[in-house]
Amino acid sequence: MILTDQIAALRIKLRDKLIRFTTFDLVKASRVRHTNRTFGRKKPQSLALSAAQRQEILDYWKPYRKLDKRLHWFAFYNAICTDKAQLKRHIPDHIFYSEIDLHFTSPRQCETLDDKNLYDLYFHDVRMPRTIVRWIDGQAFDKHYQPITMEQALQRCASARQVVCKDAKLSSGGHGVRFFDFSQCTIDDLKKCLSGNACLNIQEAITQHETLNRIHDKSINTLRIMSLMLDGTVHILSSVLRMGRDGARVDNASSGGIVCGINTDGTLKEFAYDTAGRRCSQHPQGTVFKGTRIEGYDKCCALVKRLAGRFATATRLISWDFAVGEDGEPILIEVNLTYGELDFHQMCNGPIFGDLTEEILSRVYQQSK
Repeated sequence: MILTDQIAALRIKLRDKLIRFTTFDLVKASRVRHTNRTFGRKKPQSLALSAAQRQEILDYWKPYRKLDKRLHWFAFYNAICTDKAQLKRHIPDHIFYSEIDLHFTSPRQCETLDDKNLYDLYFHDVRMPRTIVRWIDGQAFDKHYQPITMEQALQRCASARQVVCKDAKLSSGGHGVRFFDFSQCTIDDLKKCLSGNACLNIQEAITQHETLNRIHDKSINTLRIMSLMLDGTVHILSSVLRMGRDGARVDNASSGGIVCGINTDGTLKEFAYDTAGRRCSQHPQGTVFKGTRIEGYDKCCALVKRLAGRFATATRLISWDFAVGEDGEPILIEVNLTYGELDFHQMCNGPIFGDLTEEILSRVYQQSK
């Protein structure tokens, strides 16, 4: 009987290790590898740390975790950070993605929930781009999840004249977004797109607020807001405006766009940055960033605080994307439940957790010891 109990206990232990390996360790290792690969384009913009800076950073982090002494991410942020006293509070990207984000999110649950074809269920009371067709595993559905034929789907899209076709799952960086203007393309072009993809969400094109349109009218320029729920309170950690440039249709930094920090009063900060950390004080198309007011910013923040609890079982750390309509009202575009981009937040606004940094690091590291 004792031997049987020991075997049962061993089986449970091995099962738990296997679950951890497949749901946590593999994800962690993959995120570290990906982040290290992306550092290459940022390295030329880095600024070497002084001996005093290196020691200050190591001493600050010592109660929480041991740092890689290369401190390469701190060198990158050192080139941008104006308040050097805050440099030690910056979160290295590989640590954020592989440890902190995983502390506050469940990637497997988030992957299941993160489906644009489910947004109308999650956000039935929120303004979003109107869904025209859902394409799910090779079958067309209407807005209300009722099956329709391919011909019906194509006709509905043609009637809308302009549509935006998005990958419903696992999209990032603006990849998987396709635009169809039927004054310039044919319905067969859309049919080929549907036939070559498993899960898509096809939406009606939207029109953005005049302020955002003046900045760059070829792309929908969106507000990215990162939130964190702690002990029932939703904190707005950082907000930035993502802008397309040079005629690009998408605003993502990884697709050539630029990003500018947003102050708490809804005005833009002085500088915008590209993905490599190069900065500019005005948009290539002319708009000076400093002081430009983004209409509807306060309403976007209020929406974030109202909606964050809907995903509390899967994540407490969320990155939200909003457009602002012609009337100044928020339009929810996308919700990133895990693996939301970090670097442009810290480039534009400094340490992602600000005055919460010590509390966050304590929760992630000291409570897990």
